Amino acid sequence: MTRSRNAVTGVGRGGRAVVEGRLGPGARDVADQLQRLLIGADGVEAFLTQVARQASGTVENALSCGLTVSATRSSELIGATSDELATALDAIQYDIDDGPCLTSMRTGTAVAVDDIAHDTRWPAYSRRGRQAGAGSSLSIPLTIEDTSVGALNLYSRSPNALTPDDRRRATKFADQATGAIALARRLAEREARARHLEIALSSRSMIDQAIGIIMGQTGRDSGGAFELLRTQSQHTNRKLRDVAAEIVAHTSRRTGP
Repeated sequence: MTRSRNAVTGVGRGGRAVVEGRLGPGARDVADQLQRLLIGADGVEAFLTQVARQASGTVENALSCGLTVSATRSSELIGATSDELATALDAIQYDIDDGPCLTSMRTGTAVAVDDIAHDTRWPAYSRRGRQAGAGSSLSIPLTIEDTSVGALNLYSRSPNALTPDDRRRATKFADQATGAIALARRLAEREARARHLEIALSSRSMIDQAIGIIMGQTGRDSGGAFELLRTQSQHTNRKLRDVAAEIVAHTSRRTGP
């Protein structure tokens, strides 16, 4: 796939992203460039990872960046990070289901942690975050039409490292990136629906095969064969598809070469 001219090409000194073609100053230009980046990315998560790396290079004192995108009806919470530090800190919050980035996403407000060692709002996050090497963080909500679709999370290893100017830069970047991220979220939902449909069709095919085998072996009609299959599923406390797959596999072994 052809790489966008704004694609992230690596990580430079201090963990900052090296980006081909710096984003222009106009919000419209930035939004258009990010949308083109989405079109050229190898999937939604790859796009979000590129955006996270780009954000860490945009905010001067942010060593690392994570993106948290809220779940939809058919897709789970999506996370992407610029490096290992952001991966560890976001993972801690997902694990305890709490912390500044999730609070920012859920409330639609910016959340600053000036010194993680002395912040008492999320004790488990503060303890584990210190162990991971975090000093301070800033989470900016990604909001479109008054609805929060995620959060941009910036991390530094030093306490009190993120300045008011960093916050302004982060807020501006979040505003510019939200449209493309919301589009990525919608694409992720469609991908999830397609996967669920594929799984459902595969399960239906497996169950139909098992019903045919039971009909041939027992002389039952399709309704009776299905009831027998369902009863076995209930008695063994296993999913219907798993029981059907076992029947098909067993029959294939018996009738195979």
